[in-house]
Amino acid sequence: MRYSIGLSDSLFGEKITLQGHDQKGNIVKLIVTKKWLEQAQDRDKISSPPEQVKKGEYSSSLR
Repeated sequence: MRYSIGLSDSLFGEKITLQGHDQKGNIVKLIVTKKWLEQAQDRDKISSPPEQVKKGEYSSSLR
């Protein structure tokens, strides 16, 4: 899966940090662009809405 829509989006697009779980149950963070996230949600590539984490914040699942 690609995490950007194009070169200009990957360089200048608004970045969002998503947090979820991998197959082993470990918490993983993934930095994607806002445009990519919108397109992935439109195409139903994301089964459940991921938790968005702002810089400097922790997820409630980590507490």
